[in-house]
Amino acid sequence: MASTYSTTLRLELIGQGEQSGTWGVTTNNNFGSLVEQAITGVQTITMSNAQYILSSFDGAVDEARNAVLVVNGTNITAQNLVAPAVEKVYIINNISGSTVNIKTSSGNAVAISNSTTTQVYCDGTDFYSVAPSLNSVTGNFAATGSITAGTSLNSGTSVNAGTSVTGANGSFSGSVTANSFIGLGTIVQTKYSLYTSNYSVYYPGYWGTIPHSVTITPSSASSKILVMSCGGNNFNNFDSTTNQGLSIARNGSNLSGDGNKGLQNYFTGGYVSSGIPGNWANSMTILDSPGTTSTLTYQILGGGNFNYGNNMATPLVAIEILQNA
Repeated sequence: MASTYSTTLRLELIGQGEQSGTWGVTTNNNFGSLVEQAITGVQTITMSNAQYILSSFDGAVDEARNAVLVVNGTNITAQNLVAPAVEKVYIINNISGSTVNIKTSSGNAVAISNSTTTQVYCDGTDFYSVAPSLNSVTGNFAATGSITAGTSLNSGTSVNAGTSVTGANGSFSGSVTANSFIGLGTIVQTKYSLYTSNYSVYYPGYWGTIPHSVTITPSSASSKILVMSCGGNNFNNFDSTTNQGLSIARNGSNLSGDGNKGLQNYFTGGYVSSGIPGNWANSMTILDSPGTTSTLTYQILGGGNFNYGNNMATPLVAIEILQNA
């Protein structure tokens, strides 16, 4: 009976009674060359922006039998790397310049991005990826490239990065170590409004709006908004029975925490001699927790009889600070 060949590794199977006196040569070739190639072989494939079919020989060294395929070349667009339709495991290092799709002639492919090493297997028809699922990793996980999280990156202990960790709308738990960090507890955006006019106002005993506001749209509902204002004001008259001052409102709601007094500008007739006007520099700061991603308008409120701005440049700033969700 003549020799036949195995299905997957294409080893020579000596027919019964065949190769008397020479069967050792065939056996040495099977185990010393072909099996070693299947277990430890590293094969370099050069692609030139075209499909590449792996060589496949019975009883002789070839490309398809190797354990590791290093794919280099000059691919500009994604190309197919076609392997035999047999059960086989490969480790593939793609440095070809573009995506490589490992597949059989008619089966499903696995796309391997450029500059990526991954492990795949074929069931005789289709290829599948055996890269570890990132939904659950026990132990340490290391990546020399980038890790992108669409929502949150959670770590029981720490996240270490040589360059930067970026978080947008998501959350971080545990500790984060990086040369730079964009995310939790950092400034996401700043909005600025400058008032340079003089606005005379008289709101005796109640709060009224002043035409100075700034709008901001938080990127996360867990963000805090730091609102600050400073400038000059001239209080024309202090009524001993009327509280006077400035406050900040969010979408029309007074943030002073009190329906009567301002944040850091609270004046009564008892502060100065009643009826004596004065020039005052206001300074207001509040850390707001709006709990929304809708657009917010922060506006100055006033109470009493005074000139806002007093012909001085008066800034109003809103700063979004990303917080842990």
